[in-house]
Amino acid sequence: MTPVAPEGKVCAVIVTFNRAALLRKCLTAILAQTRPLDHILVVNNASTDNTAALLAAEFPQLEVMHMPENTGGSGGFAAGMKEAHARGYDWLWIMDDDVEAYPDALAALLEYRGLSDFIHMRKDLADGNWHFEGMWDFHVLTVRMFPREISFANGKDWMVVNYSNFEGPLIHRRVIDKIGLPDTRYFMYGDDVIYGLQASFHTNPIYINRTGFRKDFGWSKGMDRMSYYFTFRNNFLTLEHLRAAGMEINGTSFWISNIRNILWCARHILSDPKQRKWNNVTAAWQGLRDGMRRNFHPYGRPPWMK
Repeated sequence: MTPVAPEGKVCAVIVTFNRAALLRKCLTAILAQTRPLDHILVVNNASTDNTAALLAAEFPQLEVMHMPENTGGSGGFAAGMKEAHARGYDWLWIMDDDVEAYPDALAALLEYRGLSDFIHMRKDLADGNWHFEGMWDFHVLTVRMFPREISFANGKDWMVVNYSNFEGPLIHRRVIDKIGLPDTRYFMYGDDVIYGLQASFHTNPIYINRTGFRKDFGWSKGMDRMSYYFTFRNNFLTLEHLRAAGMEINGTSFWISNIRNILWCARHILSDPKQRKWNNVTAAWQGLRDGMRRNFHPYGRPPWMK
């Protein structure tokens, strides 16, 4: 039986950039929760589409933090989480704009509040498949191990994990007290992974056997220049975090992982005509080069990125 603990106040932090249609579905789902939120904070990462107009016209009751520039997912979450934490909210429910929470998602997450300060739950993908994210083999870095959920198969309704995503986890303020905010240098890709591992040094992040989200956007939609750049560069930033935590990383395994990444990106470029752009190839190389040089720009953005 799950230990009883006070619910406390919950603030949702949603980060968005140029995906107004997805944001509408995300916010509509948040407002339909059976356990109402105490506050909702939308971080608009300097969107150039109709996001600002949408928020003003359709969601005037929500607080919006308009960022002066695009700071990426990591910068947006850091800003929003800092604000929610400063206001004293007990739990932060954080998510990208491409996930829709089922009506009982927050209520289900809170049922496990006595077990952990970092709670994940299952999600479905837009194609109807179920996506499991749980364990991360940090010795191989770029190869995340998503094993068969043996604990669930044996009838357990939750399992301890060492991995995070920012697609709906419920995080207690104590986590921020211990490890701070996401590293804004990531910009995108990897900031959530390392944040979950850092949190695991202070609490047991758990993954519950309940489906609470639908993810509408994924790798199947293709990658752009930024995606290729950060896929490679951020491996080296993650390596720095792991070494700072006292973890010994095998150099050979690290480079094997990067070679796998190269092959994976090459497959994307060659298999999809839309991906066959020289800019994507050069961006991947620049990411690898900047990573090796430990050239981590403010908010993670390379100089050529607008």
